[in-house]
Amino acid sequence: MALTRLTIAALLLALAATGCGAGGRRSELAASPQPPGTYAVGATVFGLPGGAITLAAPPVAPLAGWLTPAAVPSPDGSQLAYNVWKELRRDDPKLSWTDQGIEPGDPLATPSIRVHDAASGGDSLLDEGAFSVAWRGDGALAYFKGAERDYLAAVPYVGDVVVRSSLDSPPEIWSRRHARYIVAGWAGSSVVAYRESEGEALDVLVFDGPGRVRVLAANSGLVALSPDGRQAVVEQGPAQGRPSVRVLDIESGKQVVRLDLTRVDPAVGTVGYAGDWRGGRVVGASASGLAVFRVGHGRIVLEQAVRIPGQTVAEPRFADSSGRRITAWTEDKAGAGVLLDCDRATKRCARLFPLPRAHGLHGFPIWRRPVYNPSRPLATR
Repeated sequence: MALTRLTIAALLLALAATGCGAGGRRSELAASPQPPGTYAVGATVFGLPGGAITLAAPPVAPLAGWLTPAAVPSPDGSQLAYNVWKELRRDDPKLSWTDQGIEPGDPLATPSIRVHDAASGGDSLLDEGAFSVAWRGDGALAYFKGAERDYLAAVPYVGDVVVRSSLDSPPEIWSRRHARYIVAGWAGSSVVAYRESEGEALDVLVFDGPGRVRVLAANSGLVALSPDGRQAVVEQGPAQGRPSVRVLDIESGKQVVRLDLTRVDPAVGTVGYAGDWRGGRVVGASASGLAVFRVGHGRIVLEQAVRIPGQTVAEPRFADSSGRRITAWTEDKAGAGVLLDCDRATKRCARLFPLPRAHGLHGFPIWRRPVYNPSRPLATR
């Protein structure tokens, strides 16, 4: 089923972000002036080798939330594919559709995917009625393509997972039937995606080719893909029993190992999706902050839990090769998006202030999102 209207409004508000506020205790969240990595503030992307670039629109994908990156660089860094959300009419979440004259089936917005070329500065439309894009090492792209171009009021937004062998190639349908899919990334030559069903329940699927679809993990979220693209760490919450993380072999679908989180550190609670796997470490957002795991040789252990009191974090990424620094996104008390730079050695997170406050679409503050490519491997095998 398509995300509810209130959920989309909440995601827009969660993605909306201004300069950082003062929430959090000073001893745990200090100020730092230099953000690491690549990130978007509104339509401007910072941290690229050639300097900041300006896109045709802010990267934002409210139908996917943090399940997939808002913007994905090509493996060679020369291009950037990103999600765009074009409102066709204003939908005030504080008012009912009836009060606004919105009827079931009325077009509300058009999701689309655009591609920016860093060298030429060109910015072109890849596909309309599409979102959640993943970029493979050889230039192939996978994304969700809606059966309808526009997102319609009170109508499930369903479609297919499609693949292009290059930017100029026509899309090829890989899914067997229409459903609500959200593409997460490539694992070698296979596409890893979510299927969202009634009640916004998520299954992790693997697409091995046109019509070759299988369930990797039911009622689960994808924490991260291994650097070689052969394994995945997935999470399950309390609705499926004890909160846990599992390492799965992607090709066979078999479980390598499972870790019961309630036994190792009950304060961790649950681990969220959209984490990162570098070397032998995996980081995921947890109920209490960040959870860092050691993975390898058929084992997964909780190496460290970084507490971030009073904060809910999303999209944690390792910011250096040593795994000492981690960036993540959260909100301040005013609901503004904040980029955190966390040092595992000191267990402190600095709030980053890259730009002054500014307002964007329909009075929402400017969106901020990290820019990264979760596909593995980034080079072809």
